[in-house]
Amino acid sequence: VLTSSFVILTMQSGFGLLEMGSSMPGFEVNIMVKNVMDVVFGALAYWLVGYGLSYGRPSNPFCGMGDFCPNDPYSTTEAGLMYSQYIFQFSFAATATTIVSGAIAMRMKFGVYVVYSSY
Repeated sequence: VLTSSFVILTMQSGFGLLEMGSSMPGFEVNIMVKNVMDVVFGALAYWLVGYGLSYGRPSNPFCGMGDFCPNDPYSTTEAGLMYSQYIFQFSFAATATTIVSGAIAMRMKFGVYVVYSSY
């Protein structure tokens, strides 16, 4: 699971290079910083809210309603499964925001983009 997460997270750099090739010269640093912020704020937002909505207990058929900010599972085995599941699902969430980053290259201010990628 963690190996698959690593492969998914390496797609971040590929999307960044594709975005740099599609934009005007001079925006390279801004594009790569946006991609790094996707990972940083995506991890924070998924830890704060996303994991609880995905796997929280108690839950209904649509979404979870608990376990926000997961930090203290009962056993070591359960902790390993929870954190590997968190990293795997977070990698998809972060990559999804990076795909949108290419569509809005050079069209949005950095602060507004950070708010979007956190949401």
